[in-house]
Amino acid sequence: AAIMSTEAQPARQPHIGRPRHRAAVALAACLGLALAGLAVPRVAGHTILVPHGAVRAALDQGTAVEPARLEAAHEALGRAGHWLPDDAAILRDRARIARRLARLSEYPEMSDRLMNAAVADLRAAVAAAPADGFIWALLADTELADGKPIEEVLPALRLTRLTAPRRASAILLTHGIVMRHWAAMPDEMRAYATDDILQLWRRGDLRPFLVESYLEAGFAARAAFRERLGDDPRALQQFDRMLSDALGA
Repeated sequence: AAIMSTEAQPARQPHIGRPRHRAAVALAACLGLALAGLAVPRVAGHTILVPHGAVRAALDQGTAVEPARLEAAHEALGRAGHWLPDDAAILRDRARIARRLARLSEYPEMSDRLMNAAVADLRAAVAAAPADGFIWALLADTELADGKPIEEVLPALRLTRLTAPRRASAILLTHGIVMRHWAAMPDEMRAYATDDILQLWRRGDLRPFLVESYLEAGFAARAAFRERLGDDPRALQQFDRMLSDALGA
């Protein structure tokens, strides 16, 4: 006959892992939805800008763009900004286009409105990206164009030097500002501008911009420019040939 065990059977333990598993799955799902929610504005904003990539590239290259394309890109950047209000690149490019449109406008009131909007966008951009030296330089240049006195833009110029001491785009823009406002500049800013000349000259694509800043400058700034570039006689000779071509001589 079968002998029945007299040992007590162990009690069935409740499955404690299943609730934890369900909680982990729920948490992962919530995180996934949150990440997807965060991605939607970025995807939507940048999708709006895809057709205007060539215009944004032209801003970097300094090449001309038809007014109609500028206006379309400016409107698109505005719509993208609704999705991404703190995107420094969107704010920066909307300001750069506004500056161009302001220069092209035949109506002073419209030009003033566009420049004011550009300043506002750049102030928001530096708040979003305070370590971006190019935006600081662009803010200083735009505020000057909007009528702000040079003394009030010096903090932005100093922040440009602090945050982007080697970034060519920021250095070039700051150099042009100092050359145009040489007499009002403190010695430190003049020294920066002259010290940067040979570094900028070595970038062949930047040489036309150096010629332009030279032509926009006064006598004292030009003299300092030539003295510094003259440290490399060959560079000075090349510069004079470009200058002669620019003047149509």
